[in-house]
Amino acid sequence: MKKFVSAVMAGAMVMSMAATALAAQQPNWTRTSAESVETDYQDKNGKHIPGVYDAYGPFAYDVNDDKALTVDAIEYGDTAYYVLADKDGKGITDSDSVDGLKIKSKWEEGDKLVKGVSVTKKKVSNPIGGTLITEANKYYYMIALTTEPSTSTSDADIIGTLTLNKTKSPKVKDLDLDISLNINWANSYLDSGKEFVVQGDLDGIEAEKYYSLKFDSDEEIELGFEDDSTFTVDVSGQGKTLIYFDTKFNSNVAARYPLADLNFWNGNGAKFNRTGEFFLSAEDDATLFLYEILDDGSLAEVSGAVYDDSDEGFYFKTRTLGSYVVSDMELETGVAGGSDDIVVTPVNPTNPSTGAVA
Repeated sequence: MKKFVSAVMAGAMVMSMAATALAAQQPNWTRTSAESVETDYQDKNGKHIPGVYDAYGPFAYDVNDDKALTVDAIEYGDTAYYVLADKDGKGITDSDSVDGLKIKSKWEEGDKLVKGVSVTKKKVSNPIGGTLITEANKYYYMIALTTEPSTSTSDADIIGTLTLNKTKSPKVKDLDLDISLNINWANSYLDSGKEFVVQGDLDGIEAEKYYSLKFDSDEEIELGFEDDSTFTVDVSGQGKTLIYFDTKFNSNVAARYPLADLNFWNGNGAKFNRTGEFFLSAEDDATLFLYEILDDGSLAEVSGAVYDDSDEGFYFKTRTLGSYVVSDMELETGVAGGSDDIVVTPVNPTNPSTGAVA
């Protein structure tokens, strides 16, 4: 196999290595049969159509800008993008270049982590990779490798070969691309030094981000979430734990209670060895009622929950960071719904009914 490292790849590698925690995400494709690619094709109108000669990646899209490519870590459930390029290392923008392009995959490792592989057209708002993408706000063709979601607290590798073929001009014959993709959480004790090895209180847990935590403490700590909610618990003997939360609106639950003003706190069901005290931040604009959203979408009262006027939130005991809804009116409990009612279910726990109305 012939290693191919162009100025395009070098540029992407420099960006990747600058993020030391993401070193495993360096673009590292190998081209093994580029001589069989028809790269200088002109259609009947004399238009030059570049052939698919290579691919560069993995890239991800910025969580704060869904049009900006980055070299951030590819997380479980995310899609890794590999920009298709011509013989000069420029990203492919012509649909005729990829019309009829077929991909076959053969995985040596991590095949169960691959959800799908396809050719896609995506808009890119930022130049990246040297000569790869020089024009912003333009559509480029890419290979999209979508990974399966996981509750793992460790990283994993996807290793294999993608073979590209295209019988329409410009033709591609058995273009083999070797892939080595590492999947991990961006906020992980594995890649972030001591930052997510929890030795005391951990503040600033952001919504819609996964945290793979390792606890190096034999005492009570406080986990602080960006919505001002907290969880205080003794983590003696606590194993590696994946934590996630968001405050997304659950339309399935809301549809059953159209007159209520509802606010949601959706955890991923992270379990702890010991019972802790959860504080769910909720402004006291009216009499509030707190319910837990169970696995089947039904609601249960959170027994023992107490609203604190000065702190503006509910306190209650639990071992599991489940999903909750705060209502300005009393809701009917025990109304079952489908599994789609749950906004976040990366872990499928059997949540204890340790909640109540307050």
